[in-house]
Amino acid sequence: MLRTTLWLLGLLLLLLAGSARAEEFVVRPGGANKVVFLSKAPVESFEGKTAKLEGRIAVDPAAVGDSITVRVEVDLASLDTGIAKRNQHMRENHLETAKYPKAVFTGATVAGPAGARLEAGRPVAFEVEGTFALHGVSRRLRTTVEVTLEDQGGKRQLRFKTAFPVSLAAYAISRPQFLFLKLADEQAVRVTGVATAE
Repeated sequence: MLRTTLWLLGLLLLLLAGSARAEEFVVRPGGANKVVFLSKAPVESFEGKTAKLEGRIAVDPAAVGDSITVRVEVDLASLDTGIAKRNQHMRENHLETAKYPKAVFTGATVAGPAGARLEAGRPVAFEVEGTFALHGVSRRLRTTVEVTLEDQGGKRQLRFKTAFPVSLAAYAISRPQFLFLKLADEQAVRVTGVATAE
């Protein structure tokens, strides 16, 4: 009994020691942060953009797969397609931003590469899986994220980028139609951002 208790206590201390090595990085709106979606129709395409990306990433650069937790969110009401009327139509009739103001990615499991680690100045591509919540629907999302650990004037940063498709039907979003143009169900999303160590 004593041996089992000591073993469990040792395991708990080991886990706590591992989590203590995780660094906290903060993503703040603006700057180099950008979320872009591309909508395609048979004769026209357009992009929606925002810099209102924010969140937190906790990770131990020496053991990424064992330590990472992520929460990143996008302010959907700030998406700008370049045409005010189209913005209003998209926000009110399709994204319903008054009811569902944010898209949120949480969790994060590193599926590869095994033993992944971050070294300053060297980009690493990770297969990451988490939960993506949009328009009141939460689904598992797996994507490749390229991350570079940088040192900017004594401040450590994570520079990251990813791209993935989003099906409007999968998130119960009606397909926008402008005049006679009906957009494709699948939207191409690109995310670039910087998270700075606290």
